[in-house]
Amino acid sequence: MANRKYHTLLSIDGSPGCPWAIEFGDYDIDTVKDAWAEMRDRGWKAKELKIITTGDAQAEIEAAVAELNKDL
Repeated sequence: MANRKYHTLLSIDGSPGCPWAIEFGDYDIDTVKDAWAEMRDRGWKAKELKIITTGDAQAEIEAAVAELNKDL
């Protein structure tokens, strides 16, 4: 069975070398966008938030986050 698309909200605090971290994930992109909007309402800057889409395997999600963090 193929992995389903999974959407993950990531955050970064903007400090030099600070890695992207997983905040929230869901199969429904609109649910993840709502979580993004809630974080914006709490003061997070748009550049400090990112939504990625991967398969739903935890290893695949972690690999995508590691790829984003490799050049920090």
